Amino acid sequence: MSKITNRKIIARTNLFRIDKLDVRFNNGQKREYEVICGTGNGAVMILPFIDNELIFIREYAAAIDDYSLTLPKGKIDDGETVLEAANRELQEEIGYKANKLEHVYLLDLAPGYVNHKTNIVMASDLIASKLDGDEPEPLEIIKCDKENLGEFLASQKNIDSRVLSALYIIEKF
Repeated sequence: MSKITNRKIIARTNLFRIDKLDVRFNNGQKREYEVICGTGNGAVMILPFIDNELIFIREYAAAIDDYSLTLPKGKIDDGETVLEAANRELQEEIGYKANKLEHVYLLDLAPGYVNHKTNIVMASDLIASKLDGDEPEPLEIIKCDKENLGEFLASQKNIDSRVLSALYIIEKF
């Protein structure tokens, strides 16, 4: 089994830090890795269903300087459970809260280079409830019937890869 023999912070921002890892493998090989680490408690991404419709959002994504199709999502605040964070994000981003929440999967973003986990949560039995969020502009809310999901996604650009992973997970598992 491999073992991290040394960890050193080499950079830090408000959202991330970069660690340098010295790793020793069972066969005696040694390697250095640089890993991007989140500074919080992870994140949630929610698949909210109203009857047969899945609710997406479109929001600005700074890394691509364009708008991205995604699902309600956000960081887990200190002291918050995964399901509490999911219900808060639903209210902030789409104006609903869920009476039924189910944790489906813990998704690693790019585990070779990024230490960031997103909890995939299904939400149903939604009722109107709005909380103020931290978005700089109103989010576009898009509803799609589950029967037309493939056609809808094929017509989109800049889809958050976690959305595709979450949809695959709920379909296959």
